Amino acid sequence: MSGLEQVKEAIAGALEEAGLSARIAFAPGWVRDYHEPVVAVGLRTGESRGGALGSYLGQRLDPKTQVYQEVYGMQLELTISLDIYGPPEKGAGACDRALETLHQAVLGKLPSGLKPTELKWEETVWDADTGMFLRRGSLRCGAFFTAKASEDGTLLSDFILKGALTK
Repeated sequence: MSGLEQVKEAIAGALEEAGLSARIAFAPGWVRDYHEPVVAVGLRTGESRGGALGSYLGQRLDPKTQVYQEVYGMQLELTISLDIYGPPEKGAGACDRALETLHQAVLGKLPSGLKPTELKWEETVWDADTGMFLRRGSLRCGAFFTAKASEDGTLLSDFILKGALTK
């Protein structure tokens, strides 16, 4: 999974854990008939900081194999879209209530590799395309990833969002 996908999944997961419905924007089936507010998590802008080979962090001892592995880092500066869609029967106020929950989740439930720097939102408007109320929002954050070199030091494993649980 790409770094950007990891970030969107981590944010959507934190919102779900906080009690909000969250979907990755533009993923298949993300637009449907909702009866509660839903947050569409997407990308507004992004910028990569530092290349993998130029971001050497040091060595880490693998507790299972007792072998030292070289560790590299990568940083992305992102503005994530957090657009709240509210069903008409709940009124525009549902977007306001969802924003309160979203705000708390962003402040306290994100993995350690996501460092929020700014949360912005606009007024709630009627979105004729979806037939729902819409409050556009965005989260500026730094995303920090690590990767391990293979035993012979020639290949890097996939970059993993710091603090994210992996399967």
